[in-house]
Amino acid sequence: MRNLKLLRTLEFRDIQAPGKPQCFSLRTEQGTVLIGSECGLIEVDPVTREVKNEIPLVAEGFLPEDGSDCIVGIQDLLDQESVCVATASGDVILCNLSTHQLECVGSVASGISIMSWSPDQELVLLATGQQTLIMMTRDFEPIMEQQIHQDDFGESKFITVGWGKKETQFHGSEGRQAAFQMQLHESALPWDDHRPRVTWRGDGQFFAVSVVCPETGARKVRVWNREFALQSTSEPVAGLGPALAWKPSGSLIASTQDKPNQQDVVFFEKNGLLHGHFTLPFFKDEVKVNDLLWNADSSVLAVWLEDLQREEHSALKTYVQLWTVGNYHWYLKQSMPFSTSGKSKIVSLMWDPVTPYRLHVLCQGWHYLCYDWHWTTDRSSGDNSIDLANVAVIDGNRVLVTVFQQTVIPPPMCTYRLLLPHPANQVMFSAHPKKSNNLAVLDASNQISVYKCGDSPSVDPTVKLGAVGGNGFKVALRTPHLEKRYIIQFENSENQEVNPLKLSFLTWIEEDVFLAISHSQSSQQSVIHHLTVTPSEMDEEQGQLNVRLMFREAFECMRKLRINLNLIHDHNPKAFLENVETFIRQIDSVNHINLFFTELKEEDVTKTMYPPPVNSSIRPSSDTSEKKLDLICDAMRTAMENIDPHKYGRCRYWRLLKNRCVVVLVRLILLLILVFFTRYLRYCLSILTSHVKKTTPELEIVLQKVHELQENAASVPDTVTAEEALKYLLLLVDVNELYDHSLGTYDFDLVLMVAEKSQKDPKEYLPFLNTLKKMETNYQRFTIDKYLKRFEKAIGHLSKCGPEFFPECLNLIKDKNLYKEALKLYPPNSQQYQAISIAYGEHLMQEQLHEPAGLVFARCGAHSKALSAFLTCGSWQQALCVAAQLHLTKDQLADLARTLAGKLVEQRKHSDAAIVLEQYAQDYEEAVLLLLEGAAWEEALRLVYKYDRLDIIETNIKPSILEAQKNYMAFLDSQTATFSRHKNRLLVVRELKEQVPQGPLDEVPHGQESDLFSETSSVVSGSEMSGRYSHSNSRISARSSKNRRKAERKKHSLKEGSPQEDLALLEALSEVVQSTEKSKDEVHRLLKMLFLFEFDEQGRELQTAFEGALQLMERSLPEIWTLTDQQNSTTPEEGDLES
Repeated sequence: MRNLKLLRTLEFRDIQAPGKPQCFSLRTEQGTVLIGSECGLIEVDPVTREVKNEIPLVAEGFLPEDGSDCIVGIQDLLDQESVCVATASGDVILCNLSTHQLECVGSVASGISIMSWSPDQELVLLATGQQTLIMMTRDFEPIMEQQIHQDDFGESKFITVGWGKKETQFHGSEGRQAAFQMQLHESALPWDDHRPRVTWRGDGQFFAVSVVCPETGARKVRVWNREFALQSTSEPVAGLGPALAWKPSGSLIASTQDKPNQQDVVFFEKNGLLHGHFTLPFFKDEVKVNDLLWNADSSVLAVWLEDLQREEHSALKTYVQLWTVGNYHWYLKQSMPFSTSGKSKIVSLMWDPVTPYRLHVLCQGWHYLCYDWHWTTDRSSGDNSIDLANVAVIDGNRVLVTVFQQTVIPPPMCTYRLLLPHPANQVMFSAHPKKSNNLAVLDASNQISVYKCGDSPSVDPTVKLGAVGGNGFKVALRTPHLEKRYIIQFENSENQEVNPLKLSFLTWIEEDVFLAISHSQSSQQSVIHHLTVTPSEMDEEQGQLNVRLMFREAFECMRKLRINLNLIHDHNPKAFLENVETFIRQIDSVNHINLFFTELKEEDVTKTMYPPPVNSSIRPSSDTSEKKLDLICDAMRTAMENIDPHKYGRCRYWRLLKNRCVVVLVRLILLLILVFFTRYLRYCLSILTSHVKKTTPELEIVLQKVHELQENAASVPDTVTAEEALKYLLLLVDVNELYDHSLGTYDFDLVLMVAEKSQKDPKEYLPFLNTLKKMETNYQRFTIDKYLKRFEKAIGHLSKCGPEFFPECLNLIKDKNLYKEALKLYPPNSQQYQAISIAYGEHLMQEQLHEPAGLVFARCGAHSKALSAFLTCGSWQQALCVAAQLHLTKDQLADLARTLAGKLVEQRKHSDAAIVLEQYAQDYEEAVLLLLEGAAWEEALRLVYKYDRLDIIETNIKPSILEAQKNYMAFLDSQTATFSRHKNRLLVVRELKEQVPQGPLDEVPHGQESDLFSETSSVVSGSEMSGRYSHSNSRISARSSKNRRKAERKKHSLKEGSPQEDLALLEALSEVVQSTEKSKDEVHRLLKMLFLFEFDEQGRELQTAFEGALQLMERSLPEIWTLTDQQNSTTPEEGDLES
């Protein structure tokens, strides 16, 4: 006797995407939706309302620009970060959502009508245009191909054992003539699209296919197993519709049947025989069934229907109905009417595979809806004798009411029925205690019908008695009567057309006053609506509650309407924190305070779940530096500890004054202890919750308070005991975590108290605790910290145990990489400090951090190791400093200098290498040669004149300068030629791209211009030729990883005719400009040397060439990098080209 009630709605309107949506799939782990359109794929996040990914398929040639092709299937592949897409033209495409790489894993020449994956995603089934079925593995390796139409019945064919003939059998009400009737095959329904339908059983062991038989023209359902063996064929069913859905639990296959006067949803068994049906609430030929969908736990069947055109210009609708079954009766629990025009026409819908009662709907105007339902029992309050204990059950246009105080009737029977003009979606009883038998019904057309119990002047035709009445029914039954009917008028009628379930949690507060919740279409939020009545209609008015410190009333209202309790604080944090004591006193219930604590979360619900309207004067709460959870927990704990202690404490205090002084003093001391302790006894459990709920749970403090409760249990009667507090804590915190924290306090009494209340085996923890008690205190705490993986504390305790335990400490330091923490525990001049430093340096050397390792070695005095580290990383200054401390000989120092110079040359640090050779190896000649190699002309001249070796100028410096001038001339000629070639080709490519949209691809003239398309055409034709399916020879083409890497390199290829040649040319031009700019300083230094040595002709030649290259590039900037290119690619700055 339950109903489906809408829990929440998630809506994402006007998704910014090209084309029209065609189908969609879910990425349940990421919480996103993949939508396929005539242009490609997009991935949207409906919670944040943003487009996460966009993969165009038209640009890659998988979909035509004219929209003539479509996507017939999308499937998210959970473990591959990829999506499989099938197009009607026959391509099967694998899209990587991380890299946006597209791979055509195969093609079907005759086209694809259906792509269906098994629930475990191990198999994929394709229905082709040649009326065949192709089964493949998840790696797209073909398993088998079979004809979709089979003459054989299947492996489960019935066997006749000869018990009588058909003519002699009993035929029921049809009479004997039924035995001689010929079986007539009725053709498919007029609106049938003749496409096959595929559905899998929940365990993936069987699948069913509904197809139109070419011989009879009627639909048949065939069942195949996972090995692709035909199991059964359905019995002939006249008027069988195309919709098909296998119940995930595996018992029945749902389809539809048009009968002479009605339309039914029928059920087949796996053997192909009919097994039950129910009738849809529509007339003959009034609607068609587009699809049937079972939810994940097989409890709800969604039926997607669409009006058939009867009259011209008539307003057509589509319907989504949710049906459930109980006691062999099918109930219509929810009905959602959508318009078929404009944005609200349904494109596709599906149940969530993880959350059973979540339905996803995609509409034509790029509008996504997500509905969450839950089961509820709609009943009257039953708080007093006046209440009749009514329970209401929704069944389409009827509400079945059972009065349990007078009758106990099993469903689907009832005491009386309420007949409504439209299917009911919500039922609510009056919240007034004396009027709790009155009820209101919200139907699919947003009308509220109010029924009241009491005397009615006439018989109400909308109320019919059920399984009661007659002479045998002695109890006088008072049925309700229809009092009034309201029509809810929304501010924006378009909202109602796009989202038919606008209101949820409708609550009848008092006469003509209702509250309801709606969900915003622009953000993830809920809005409370106050519905007031005018003479003929009900207006929805959005309002808010003023802060009047009515915490108790607000708390009860929010609990009833299931509003998140964080709103109590987030609505006005300042007011709440200033009146925490008022809040606690008004709530006055430990259970309710604990409920408030458990719902607290760090987010501000006024910005996420319940943001104010755009034009509202209310502003969201301001952010604070402190964390919200910690702020509330600390404030409420302080308030609870300060609220007046037990009243009996003050009374005893005044009685003490009458006693003798000594007795008064003793009792007063005891009283002060009692008062201090009882500050948190009244709200003990709530105080414990405030510690646990903080962002970093204060479990050690909580355990200490529980320990205090145990010690003071005898002095404070009628309070929470330590045992009760500990049991409560075990509901909030995992027992193992609590045990570990108690062990971390080093208090064995506390550890035993927690362990005894847990499910731990004493044989597990008692030997361990007994072993710990026998240890020395520091080593005991080290062992506990090591057990709890608090290694930093562990080495701190172990360092206090003495030198004999240092090897164990050092091993732990090395194992857990605790060098920095360990160095703080020992004085710098100790042997332990040096040992840890050496181990730290060796660790850094293994991590290739040679310079930090050398510094650590040098700090602790390990100079040889420091020299090796500095030498490895080329830190020549530090290496020479350490060498001085090692007192190396002159020859050793010279060898070290030559080794360092070699390292520096490898790092292209010629100037540093020259300094080392000149100063430490006294080899100035080699130093000059290194300076010339590094183009440090001026420094080379300085050394020549310093050592009075002017002959080197003629023998080495001048030839080196002239050689450098020749190299730069060749470099500039190459850069200029490359720049001009790329620039001219870029202009040609752009001109060709402008000509492409003017005509079909076939009309492009052959020759140099058509080369632009050579690479694209070769890739497409190669895929088509190598991977086409046929009935006789079906194959799948798959690119190897080598080919994929090759395709990635070709993405921005400079080869003429590559798809993105223009982008590659822009990148190449940018590299030419930047490399030319980087050579400016070197050219400047070279020109100074040419001028100094009177090489005027060579200098002028170099300067002219360099200025010409810069001017060419500067003139070409506006022509190459247009505004669009500057936004999409790397563009050199104009300042880079100044000479």
